[in-house]
Amino acid sequence: MKNKLLVIATAIIMVFAGNTAKAQAFAAGTTHVSLGFGLGGYLSYASFGDFTSTPTLFLAVDHGIIDDLGPGSLGIGGFIAYKSAQYDYSYFGFTDSGKWTNFVIGARGTYHYYIDNDQIDLYAGLSLGLILESYNYDSNVPGVDNDFYDYNDNFLYYAFSFGGKYMFTESLGAFAELGYDIAWLKLGVTLAL
Repeated sequence: MKNKLLVIATAIIMVFAGNTAKAQAFAAGTTHVSLGFGLGGYLSYASFGDFTSTPTLFLAVDHGIIDDLGPGSLGIGGFIAYKSAQYDYSYFGFTDSGKWTNFVIGARGTYHYYIDNDQIDLYAGLSLGLILESYNYDSNVPGVDNDFYDYNDNFLYYAFSFGGKYMFTESLGAFAELGYDIAWLKLGVTLAL
């Protein structure tokens, strides 16, 4: 009977020791810098005429602040992104063109789910920030005041996404994110500092 209790106690200790000894790609004290590009997103514009759009350029910093928060860890950081789109539309010998330019800057919180692999980091993120948008309109239609349609404005930005990183080495990896964001899909590289 004592041997059975000893075996059970040893097994329980090993299970808990194994759970706390997991190696993680992201934890408290870890800083990841991600640089990439994105496609689509809620700052995409209706397509008409000759319409072009740049991919989103994206830079984010994520720093681990709390470990063992449920089955994961918490990170905070910031981000900046750039996206532009333009169109040229011709009709009856006249032309209209317009260009949107968007800079987005803000704070980002992430929750990183623990898995027993030091190369994979699965996470969800919430972002809050500001969109700095400008629009420039140009037309050769007689009597049109081009400056009337130009504007510079600021908007509240919020987003959520789900992502994953694969770390090839301790300091270099790749990431992918999906979500309601400046880009529906973001891809790029991650550096661990």
